[in-house]
Amino acid sequence: MIRFEPLEGPFGCAAHGVDLAAGLDDDGFLTLSRALYRHRLLVLKGQTCGKDAYLRFGRQWGVPIQHVVDTARMPGYPDLLEVGNVTRRWQMYSRNTAAFWHTDQSYEADVATATMLYAQKVPDMGGETRILDMKAAYDDLDQETRERIDGMVAVHYYGATSGRDGELSTQQLTEAQAATVPPVSHPLVREHSVTGERALYAVGGTAYGIAGMPNDDADALLRSLKAHCVQDRYVYAHKYEVGDIAIWDTQMTMHCAAPMNDPDGPGTERLLWRISVRGLPEAYARRRAAA
Repeated sequence: MIRFEPLEGPFGCAAHGVDLAAGLDDDGFLTLSRALYRHRLLVLKGQTCGKDAYLRFGRQWGVPIQHVVDTARMPGYPDLLEVGNVTRRWQMYSRNTAAFWHTDQSYEADVATATMLYAQKVPDMGGETRILDMKAAYDDLDQETRERIDGMVAVHYYGATSGRDGELSTQQLTEAQAATVPPVSHPLVREHSVTGERALYAVGGTAYGIAGMPNDDADALLRSLKAHCVQDRYVYAHKYEVGDIAIWDTQMTMHCAAPMNDPDGPGTERLLWRISVRGLPEAYARRRAAA
């Protein structure tokens, strides 16, 4: 039986009693998905599944996305990334490539709907993922600002505004990689594909302009909205335990990795397996088809 408890922060919940190694039926999945869509962040505790079972679980949420940085994909499992400071493949790219506020796949036309990280090795200190609730941040905007920005369309490009405000910069794409992800546009206030809820979308990391607005004005507005969103009252920092799978609703959140140094023996290593997906969860699609 699945048991939920709140996380120690402004949002999110932990789930106990889930065994992904044994698989998850539609009823169990729907229980988890309802919790995720309600709480924005869901942490499955005590998982022991391997890569295949983990990937099966990821596919229940949608279609796995193969990362634009093809050299960072896991050999034999291109739908997975190894995130952390212990793999040469990832260090060749950057162990701190996600240490800025961003939303996964906001630089693609078909956005990510969920991202999950499965903790294999965790450091004694540091290594958190910071996640913020963009729905709560939107709800707290004054009425005048909400009316002003509703209907605006932001322009996005991979890592376009990483490195601002004291954040680390992500590594630039190669010409071949960049050619696969040209600039795209998304509503500044976006509706969730399942719940229909409205939230600010991806105002950090990739958004660098607003359609029909002078560049300086667009930059000032995006910076102002980001500064509002990253207030501590909207942010939860997850300190992983081995076996945690943290899943966040990518349509309703931004996130930022804590910067990591090179490993220096036991207790300093970080390794997580990442899956991002897009599209409607399988169980929802089946239920809609049967209705």
